Amino acid sequence: MKGQKKQPVEQPLKQPLKQPAERQMEQSPAPVILEPIRKEYIWGTEDWMFSWLHKGMEKYPLLIKIIRAREALSVQVHPDNEFAREAEQKSGKTEMWYVLDCEPGAYLYYGLKHKISEDEFRKRIKNQTILEVCRKVPVKRGDVFYIPAGLLHAIGAGITVAEIQQSSDVTYRVYDYNRENAQHEKRELHIDKAALVAGFMPPLAGHHPMGPRIQKNGYSRTLLVQCPYFVVQLYEIEENLEGDTLQGFRSLLILEGEGVLTGGGKSLRLDAGMSICLPEGMEFYRLEGKMKLLVSTGEESREASEPGRTEQKE
Repeated sequence: MKGQKKQPVEQPLKQPLKQPAERQMEQSPAPVILEPIRKEYIWGTEDWMFSWLHKGMEKYPLLIKIIRAREALSVQVHPDNEFAREAEQKSGKTEMWYVLDCEPGAYLYYGLKHKISEDEFRKRIKNQTILEVCRKVPVKRGDVFYIPAGLLHAIGAGITVAEIQQSSDVTYRVYDYNRENAQHEKRELHIDKAALVAGFMPPLAGHHPMGPRIQKNGYSRTLLVQCPYFVVQLYEIEENLEGDTLQGFRSLLILEGEGVLTGGGKSLRLDAGMSICLPEGMEFYRLEGKMKLLVSTGEESREASEPGRTEQKE
């Protein structure tokens, strides 16, 4: 009507445009807490911390366990990929141990003292003298053992280790101390297959970290093992650490201390004994607190020295 003021039209409030980095953060995968899965054995227990038994983890190439040996494990050997795929239709098994704890005087068997023949190997298994040529190694907390496929080995009594390995359960036993289970049955030995995959030489690697301890701003890292199947590093966080998983997933196994993990839209309280999967594709994560943890990747990465974030070298 003429002379009447027009009522203002209500306009919707304009939302500020999100920056690309903010949109990426919202779409970034979130960390996953993995609950331990306990397995009982004649010699002790395994807690599966990162495995195909966890929902959604079936295709990950790592198996991570906490092994508590009340008694010694069997002397055993694992096949490589080629043999395992042909004979078992599974992947091979290369692994490593990080010693978390041990009783005074504890030891394990790690390879052979000297070269032997396959014939001697079979005879010593038959007459139960194979331990005479196995390399007996005293252990202490923090020791690292790299165990490629083909290396004879056995965890000794009174030892707790974190074991990081290929995602495989193929094991060939060659000696089990004549033990019997609750049904008074001896466990099966796999002598013929073991003879085909075992290397009859002393181990090529020692039992120490493959790299030095490197101090960074807010944390330190030590390369424990690097091989074609996994990279395992020990991180000691004094303040904080930032990273991403653009080049591959990460497994975090918290050994000591406590802190906070922020990333993927979540903030998680971390304590000793927790296992976390950081899926591939996380744009950013941050660890704060005072913690010691193992960080594992599924294969040798281009930046094995870092947790996964592209950062300026210090």
